[in-house]
Amino acid sequence: MINLDPLKKDPSKKSQLQQTQDSQNVQLKAQFNRLLHNAHENQHKLKRFEEIEFKLMAAESIEQLLRIIRDEYAALFKLDACTLLLEDENLSLRRLIPESMQASERHCDGAQDFLTLLNFPVELEKLSCLSTQITTGVYLISRHQWLMDNPQIESIAVMPLIRRGKKIGVFCCGSYNRERFQVHAACDFLQRLSFIMAVCIENALNLERLKLSTITDPLTQVHNRRFFDQRLPEELARSDRSLKAISCLFLDIDHFKSVNDTYGHGVGDDVLCQVAQRIQSVLRNHDVLARYGGEEFAVLLPETGNDEAMLVAQRIVAAVNKSRIVIEKNVILTITISAGVSTLMTEESIDDTLNSMETLGMKLLSTADQALYDAKEQGRNRAINAGLLALVDPVECSQKFQC
Repeated sequence: MINLDPLKKDPSKKSQLQQTQDSQNVQLKAQFNRLLHNAHENQHKLKRFEEIEFKLMAAESIEQLLRIIRDEYAALFKLDACTLLLEDENLSLRRLIPESMQASERHCDGAQDFLTLLNFPVELEKLSCLSTQITTGVYLISRHQWLMDNPQIESIAVMPLIRRGKKIGVFCCGSYNRERFQVHAACDFLQRLSFIMAVCIENALNLERLKLSTITDPLTQVHNRRFFDQRLPEELARSDRSLKAISCLFLDIDHFKSVNDTYGHGVGDDVLCQVAQRIQSVLRNHDVLARYGGEEFAVLLPETGNDEAMLVAQRIVAAVNKSRIVIEKNVILTITISAGVSTLMTEESIDDTLNSMETLGMKLLSTADQALYDAKEQGRNRAINAGLLALVDPVECSQKFQC
């Protein structure tokens, strides 16, 4: 009988074939395990991305959104650094984003702040020339320093934020691991995140613009009376808790009606805007300036004693009268302003309710208004001090508070 099975005739060939099959099975199993591991990794990564995306979409303010990106995103994906650069050519974002997020907070390792607002021409040019695609790779100082100024970074992912075909900013992720963000790495998740991040940032900023429009005087761009009336009881309550004095200034442009009657309301509007700017230039960032009505302005000075408040009022009077206001070639005006000053001393026994604080606020404001009336009666272009609006005995108050 003829043997048709060559393997039975030559057992060595059977052994070699078996070894080959076993080797292939091992390779297939290893490949399957790698695919399964990658699938689990991608599933886990997708879950993390969805988690941060839901948080971004649920953010109720631009401040909350930025903190999620800066803190929670960096922690979730174990980033060594992250930066956000936003286009701010007209300087409008500075009014929308809280100062706490804009403050300079240099780290011990020399890394730059998380948020940078771009407004200089060279910065805007760099942003416009940035690729619209996500790029990953080795961190190069010559190429990436303007995006992330951290010499310890080894690899970086650059995610442009685009809305309606325009770059509104760029988000960068940095790692001390050179292999973390490899060139030509799959960026599907990052691409999706950059889109959602851009949408959320735009929506949050639009919401802040809407909020700001309701509390801002459209002409002078300082706060309006509504905002001032809201802040007054809040600041009084804060003053009561901290046991510190709070002062109020009431200001009125002298002879403003004659400006409108002589030159028209257009010139009057320009005068209001320039006077508001001069008042603002004297104040601190946390002071509250509002156009209270017509040519009247109100200023709230937290943690400010009576003597210091009087100095601020005098500086405002001097700032407005320092130089003439130029409207047009043939309209150059000398404008003066009068001011009234009042200061409230508080103590822990005050009933800290909204009604009581509103009552105290109206008393503080009306006292400053009366002092303003006295300034007008005494010749204008001056500040009159109404003194302390004390709630306890003045001698006892002066011993408990440092004004």
